[in-house]
Amino acid sequence: MKQGTTETADSPIFQRFSTRFIGIYALILVCYVSWITLMIGGIRNDHLIFIIGASFLLFFNDKTRKLVFAFGFIMLYWVLFDSIRIYPNIMINPLHIAEPYLIEKAWFGISMADGTILTPNEYLGRYIANTFLDIYTAITYISWIPAPLAFSMWMYFSGRQALVVRFLFMFFMVSMTGVFFQYCYPAAPPWYVELYGFTENLNVPGNPGRLINFDHFFNVNVFGGMYSLNGNVFAAIPSLHCAFPVIQFYFATKHKIRRWQYFFILLMLSTWFAAVYTNHHYTIDVIAGIGTAILVILVYDQLLLRSRVFNKWMGRYGQIVS
Repeated sequence: MKQGTTETADSPIFQRFSTRFIGIYALILVCYVSWITLMIGGIRNDHLIFIIGASFLLFFNDKTRKLVFAFGFIMLYWVLFDSIRIYPNIMINPLHIAEPYLIEKAWFGISMADGTILTPNEYLGRYIANTFLDIYTAITYISWIPAPLAFSMWMYFSGRQALVVRFLFMFFMVSMTGVFFQYCYPAAPPWYVELYGFTENLNVPGNPGRLINFDHFFNVNVFGGMYSLNGNVFAAIPSLHCAFPVIQFYFATKHKIRRWQYFFILLMLSTWFAAVYTNHHYTIDVIAGIGTAILVILVYDQLLLRSRVFNKWMGRYGQIVS
């Protein structure tokens, strides 16, 4: 066998540097680098990690190449979400600042002894906040990427590669559905009202909200650095952080993956609380996120799964990455 090739029992000879694959890879790489250089504002460290990591896996061996293909929807999501900064939602529709706050206070406001009414965010910040909750909610809130990735990796390496592409397709669906609603209704998060009131300032950078307490406690710049790169500042409604655990729980339940099912129940409840506690979302944002996830589940379960074309396409995709 020639050097640089590996033969497996259920796949043809792996051609690491075939002319066709190199040509397609080079074309995609040039287009992507040009896009982030000319349109996004330059190559950041996370772009380099993404490019180097994906490239290494594509050329290491047959199994790692299939792994990259299996995570195609995650990579597509990454590119599209990163590109939102080019034309943010506030360039299409007006920003809503006071309305979500006043609705939250009217529907879920907490009456105090002195007659004032606090939103749940304000109440938690004044009377409940503590170091333990700062750390717990920060870990919970940041799990919106590690949790689905870990779940996907577990399914992939346990021989359920075909389920991975279906799950990540759902992840992509709920992401894009949520972004669509965020463009329809740009909304300021609670931390914005706390810092700037109802005054409109479209040029404010992203803010970690109460997550900054995690950085201060551990003397790190995890959330401060992360939210400084946020290109979608006014995207509080719906909360996609709160939508993702719902589809994870649905998928684990539908396919009877019990060891993950119980974890996702805990993750759902914790994330919903963390979204409000960290001052990133109102309760109405959480409900809207849950509703977005349920809408996607209904479309997926009642329409797509009954489509012969969709199932054939998903089946073929699953075979490619298995």
